[in-house]
Amino acid sequence: MFYAAAFALFCVACTILAFTRHPIYGVYFYFSTTYVYAPARWWGGYLPDLRWALLAAAVTAMAIVVHRKTLKPKPLWLAQGPAALLVLYVIWMAIQTPWALDLSEHVTGMTQIVKCLLALWFVYRVIDSKEHLRDVAFAHVLGCALLGLFAQFTGRQQGRLDGVGGPNLDDANTLAMYLVTGAIVAVGLVITQRSWRRWVSLASLVLITNGFILANSRGAFLGLLAGALVLALTTARPHRRMFWAFAAVGMIGLVSLMDQTFIDRMFTIEDVASDDEEADTSARSRVAVAKAQMQMFVEHPMGIGYRGTVVLSQRYLDRKWLTLGDDETATRSSHSTFLTAMVEQGLPGAVIYGVLVLWVFSAALRIRRLNAACADPELVTLGASFCAALTVVLVAGISADYLTKEVQFWLYAALLSVFWLAGDARTIEPRGSARPGARRVAA
Repeated sequence: MFYAAAFALFCVACTILAFTRHPIYGVYFYFSTTYVYAPARWWGGYLPDLRWALLAAAVTAMAIVVHRKTLKPKPLWLAQGPAALLVLYVIWMAIQTPWALDLSEHVTGMTQIVKCLLALWFVYRVIDSKEHLRDVAFAHVLGCALLGLFAQFTGRQQGRLDGVGGPNLDDANTLAMYLVTGAIVAVGLVITQRSWRRWVSLASLVLITNGFILANSRGAFLGLLAGALVLALTTARPHRRMFWAFAAVGMIGLVSLMDQTFIDRMFTIEDVASDDEEADTSARSRVAVAKAQMQMFVEHPMGIGYRGTVVLSQRYLDRKWLTLGDDETATRSSHSTFLTAMVEQGLPGAVIYGVLVLWVFSAALRIRRLNAACADPELVTLGASFCAALTVVLVAGISADYLTKEVQFWLYAALLSVFWLAGDARTIEPRGSARPGARRVAA
């Protein structure tokens, strides 16, 4: 009862503050519906049966309208690279509707991406200052810390950690991917903040890391390595010494939290290329699914609609690679974001997704250019953490389907805001002036 009352009070407070102070409180409300997902908690029965995420989204959207004259003007979100590409993706899905193999799933997929685009818009719109950028990052870290705490109390079953989050976040791979993005952003906050936020972010990082280890996800582990590399290459120069010191300590901490189950799971990564019958079946099955999807693409170059891989899996896969669904039908879904785009949305989907990946790569280069231009070190490092977190999603998505996972849309919004804030800062900064961090670098 106490937890239900606390959650309800938090939602009410955020709603009031979203209208009376700033719409960012609506984003906090919205984030809470993802990280906490009250209906799945034991105390959820004490709450009204509401669509909490929809309610939070409506509150945030209306608060933005109410505060439209006080929010700083920003470039149209639809004109930004990721948003424009994702809108094109939805338009192509709509065109595909007549030949989608599973019409109901196809419509569901379109609806999910549209919902994610709405989230991209309001996260992008509420970030109208560096402080609000930091606060959104901090909210993401706190949410992931909560997931890490839930993971600890849930515990593994048969070596896996499922059912911790709500819809679209209830499997171990997705949970681990979310947690790693939170860990990367937490590192950015620990490096850039000087107040209590640094210590809270550090404590959150411990909970996040523990949850990641419990989730036992190989894809998220590879994403962590890739994200850490991007963060190392793009962190602001004044913060690099601290980054490497923190990385050394963090590595020791990560190793100390690892258990044998996690270590054994990570060593099965090489089984992807193995033909040994004793090799990890889960790893080998991904190769079989990928080969089947390539055949599907050759025969259906314009795509088969969202979740079409499931429909055709019985025709293209050996039965030993299929899994039983809730309806006791043996099928197999896609296990790669790119292959999902290529097979289910065809050549246009593959091209759009490929351009999106190139945009993230170009964003990393742009962060490095901001570094060279001696931009605000805090802004650069926060931007680096968002870019690194997006890298986590892309790399982890090589072995899992994260096409409709919402965290990447929030990260796109935050990264776009970094570039806007950096451009705005250069515009208002007097010619010839230099930031303290920049002078230290020049010295």
